[in-house]
Amino acid sequence: MSRRGRLLVLVAALLITRPAAVAADAARGERVFQRCFACHSVRPEESNLPGPNLAGAFGRRAGSLPGFEFSPALIEAGTRRRLIWTRRTLDAFLANPERLVPGTTMAMPGLSSLEDRRHVIDYLEQAAKATRAAPGKARERVTP
Repeated sequence: MSRRGRLLVLVAALLITRPAAVAADAARGERVFQRCFACHSVRPEESNLPGPNLAGAFGRRAGSLPGFEFSPALIEAGTRRRLIWTRRTLDAFLANPERLVPGTTMAMPGLSSLEDRRHVIDYLEQAAKATRAAPGKARERVTP
């Protein structure tokens, strides 16, 4: 087989296996997210928790989920600083909530492992896509 042929086979193999790798990351993220289950959920119908529901968090302005009482610091981060939950901002918040939003009431020291944060973010992103796809589960979307 020619060099170009081998390269095409390699690229095809990578493209075929990539969805499984993404699913594995989200699955691992769900396991890591178990540390958060005491306060948070990604199921839209679960709202009576100490922390905000995280279903559909991607693209949402910080401190803006209707019906949840956020700390003044998180509300200010969303309104004055225009903090929108993206992969980048979620990574920073999960690494050190107090650094990104000084005065937040989220009582978590952060996830020190970059890999764990990426997996949790994959899981939250997958949950957000499922929430958007579910009928009657519309969420506020804000353009950064």
